[in-house]
Amino acid sequence: MRIRAAVLGSPIAHSKSPLLHRSAFAALGLDTSEYSRFELVADELEAFLDAHPQHTGFSLTMPLKDRLVELAGIRGWSLEDTAALTGAGNTLVRTGSQTAVANTDVRGIVRAVAPHLSRARGDGAACPDQHGAGAGRATILGAGATAASAMVACRDLDLTHVDIRVRNPNRTGRVLDLAAQLGLTTTVGRLDRIDDSEVVISTLPAEAVPEPIWAESFTAGAAVALDVAYAAESAFLAAAAAHGLHPVDGTAMLVEQAVAQFELFLEAARQADASVDDSAQAAAASGLPTDQDLPAGDELREQVADAMYAALAESAAAPRA
Repeated sequence: MRIRAAVLGSPIAHSKSPLLHRSAFAALGLDTSEYSRFELVADELEAFLDAHPQHTGFSLTMPLKDRLVELAGIRGWSLEDTAALTGAGNTLVRTGSQTAVANTDVRGIVRAVAPHLSRARGDGAACPDQHGAGAGRATILGAGATAASAMVACRDLDLTHVDIRVRNPNRTGRVLDLAAQLGLTTTVGRLDRIDDSEVVISTLPAEAVPEPIWAESFTAGAAVALDVAYAAESAFLAAAAAHGLHPVDGTAMLVEQAVAQFELFLEAARQADASVDDSAQAAAASGLPTDQDLPAGDELREQVADAMYAALAESAAAPRA
């Protein structure tokens, strides 16, 4: 089995995606798989994809996410609801003649938050009557593209109300429309206060997060805070922890969205192999892993996530040139 993938965007030199996906290849013994990077802007995307038909898939970052969804509509590609709802796609996968687009940022947020939220809820299920004023509520700081992903994640986390906190309330139209589509109720306020919630998500750049007043009603251990920015230090998370919330840094979302992408790439490669009668025999003869050799489900997810976290830790510890 072989995966050929790459990350696309501009600027792209800083991207951690090659490090993450290559670490997954190594962990699973996918020694002939490749993951590279290409610098391109939105008006170059369509021609680039047409010129690289042999790739299993691509990870996409700014400024390509909106354009990918536009192309999906034009080309008739399959659009996962995460991408259709948010209007942004960060993953393209190909299986034979089929092409699909997804936004794994949603899964990244859900998987980063869910284990801690389950513990905060006690039994892993939503129990609104047992968790005070914040039960079923989320607060999202910001109203941009990542806030849209956070909004869909709130639905998937069984939250029912979202308090959107922004500098300019006039710029919340996109996320308010999305919330209505999702059946979530909303309120809008400025960034000077965070009221009681089960989940608080900052989608702002690290340097743009203000110092809001936190409600005194937060109960220690009963809520989770996620900062999607993966800065070395987060003043937002430090303040959240000081008010009793469980802090989750942006590395968790970064890794979990990459794990979700890898799962899509691997499934596409599995289906491609299944469509070629002699692929499994050829892989076995060459000593490469076949579909039967690879883990699946939770075992796959855990093994890939462990490899990605380890790669990030090793990279952070390495001396800078």
